[in-house]
Amino acid sequence: MNTRDESHNSKWFSDWKILVLFALLCFAFAFGLRAMELPKWDNPAFMVDGEYILGTHDAYAWLAGAKGVGRAVDNPMAGLVRVLGSVTGAPYGNIAFWLPVVFAGFTAVAAFAWGMLLGGPWLGFCAGVFATSIPMFYYRTRLSYYDTDVVTLLFPLIISFLMIFWLNRGIRNRWLPDDVKIQSFQPTMFEYFLPVIGGFFVSFGKLWHTDVFSFGLYTIFAATFLVFICGSKENRPILLRGITLFVLPALFGWIGGALSILFIAALIKIDIQKYHVFKNVYFYLFIVLVALVLSDAGVLLINLFSKMQSYLKPISDAAQESVAQLHYPSIGQSVIEAQNIQFAALLNDLTGNMYLSCFGLFGFLFLLARRPQVLLLLPFAVMTIAAVKLGGRFAMFGGIAVGLGGCYFLYWLIFKFVTLGKQKVFCSAGASAVLIIYLMVSILPGYSQAMPTPIIYQEHAKALKAMSGITPQNSTFWTWWDWGYATMYFTGQNSFADGSNHGGTTLFPLAFAYTTPSFMQANQFIKYAASKKGGPSTTWSKMPAEDVVGLVRSFGFKDYGFKDTPKQYIVTTWSDVRLAYWILYYGSCDLLTGQGVHPNISTVNTAFSLDKDAGRLVFGDGASLPISGFDVAYLGMGESRVYPESEAPFLVYNKYVGQGYLVNDMARNSLLFRLLLMNPSSPEIKGKFKLVYEGFPLVRIYEVI
Repeated sequence: MNTRDESHNSKWFSDWKILVLFALLCFAFAFGLRAMELPKWDNPAFMVDGEYILGTHDAYAWLAGAKGVGRAVDNPMAGLVRVLGSVTGAPYGNIAFWLPVVFAGFTAVAAFAWGMLLGGPWLGFCAGVFATSIPMFYYRTRLSYYDTDVVTLLFPLIISFLMIFWLNRGIRNRWLPDDVKIQSFQPTMFEYFLPVIGGFFVSFGKLWHTDVFSFGLYTIFAATFLVFICGSKENRPILLRGITLFVLPALFGWIGGALSILFIAALIKIDIQKYHVFKNVYFYLFIVLVALVLSDAGVLLINLFSKMQSYLKPISDAAQESVAQLHYPSIGQSVIEAQNIQFAALLNDLTGNMYLSCFGLFGFLFLLARRPQVLLLLPFAVMTIAAVKLGGRFAMFGGIAVGLGGCYFLYWLIFKFVTLGKQKVFCSAGASAVLIIYLMVSILPGYSQAMPTPIIYQEHAKALKAMSGITPQNSTFWTWWDWGYATMYFTGQNSFADGSNHGGTTLFPLAFAYTTPSFMQANQFIKYAASKKGGPSTTWSKMPAEDVVGLVRSFGFKDYGFKDTPKQYIVTTWSDVRLAYWILYYGSCDLLTGQGVHPNISTVNTAFSLDKDAGRLVFGDGASLPISGFDVAYLGMGESRVYPESEAPFLVYNKYVGQGYLVNDMARNSLLFRLLLMNPSSPEIKGKFKLVYEGFPLVRIYEVI
């Protein structure tokens, strides 16, 4: 395979018909693969008032921001929905339903451009298909999955492509020197603007997700390294000039971009041959170094390191600033996407086939060894392997590495050992087709069986939407953080916790309100938190830890008479019962040690009948299981009974959805279960909580009074 001719020959990019045709094919493939799921959404339960219920919690952060609620108001994710909504008049939920599919198509085109550069249109097509079709990326960019995953691969691919398109004209095609002379690079004005555009994508991408900026920094260092390792002495100053043009808008946005454009204008106006400084590599290195020092690059790198540490799943977060150290629970233990994954499982999940994954990753190493340009794509392969410790979601970046690597290696094998002559193009198409078909055979059965994943019940969404018209401004909803963003979107009010605000200092107060068995303690604790502008941790940091624990305990027996706090509402849902194993663990956390207690909760997976007189469950095979009591919830009504002499588990069963759990006293007596299942007019609740929305047995909303 004559890789030098394949990558340096510009005929692929000069033939706009080939470019447009294959780019459209890549877009259509990525779009169509996801659009095939549309018939599965034809279910009234997946919509509220003509608006789709989205499939990921974080999507509602951007929708809430589009409505002017929460911290994402100024984020481009929210702004895009807001603009499209104002132009089309479509509900925000329906816009967000389709956007991931569109962005996946753009990502396929960006991946195609990389493959086109390295080996022509068929390699590009294979790269576009693999980059957007592997399971981890597909499942994060399905219909309704409007989250930052739609850009965290797209923007880095665009950034790295623009940079390597610039470098490729002035570096050799091998790591080690060879006999082929590197042509002198004399950029046109158009070519000068390529790195500037790439820099703008870095600064613009940072507004969408800070990881885009981190990748931009890597691009700066990797590109500079390639200039010195693979660039000719004649071309190095010119190549570094382009990197400088990239750095200024990347680090300083519009101001830096304006400086880059002025620099280009100066280069056009003056005869740079007269000024040796413009041919001095150290001049450009100095500018880059100064720009890095003056920017916030270091701070963002530190934040990136801290973020990666959080994926190592610590048990607790210590509040170092407190008088006597408090230990808050850490959310990382329960976040599914952050859980460790076995390497063998990673390889199997990456493409749906372990052999295909191994072939592709080995091919990427082979490609990297032969083609220095691929160094700019190395982070995607590294993050994929790091998924074994950082969590399976990081494997979403692996498709471009596997697709490019596998297809390139297959090309090399064919062109190395087979004499093709004029059949080369057909063989390239066939090799790409083989890998794509292999991938599709591996993944399509799973995709066809995958069902939509609306994050909340329709009844839950209706309840939240109903509250939007009756709650005063500056109200706060206490709901488990998973539903925080959706609560903000549907109610138009703030949520105590959400997907970006669930650290230990927020997690413990929220979980404690659900965990305590005391209505008085929960009532006063919530009001106390409200009096501290939503969170008590700042006040607690100035108190001895023992005093904090004593204060929290005193809310259960001492009347503090909290008054004039903003309205507070607490939401209990059947979905919270499923999460009670972790909610009650966090809420039972000992602030002196950071340790909590998991409740005993087990799912009843076998069909049974309830013998109410004997107090037992009777299964189909005749076996029975004693219980200490039961709460059975029907649509709009419930039935409860206790067997005082029994020490067996307690049955909680929702007949409306056909789900049941056996729980211990810790779970049964918690406010999470009691507010959802017991009579709202009970004397224990009266005077502490007032039912303002009844959606039994799926959702109830109480005002804290």
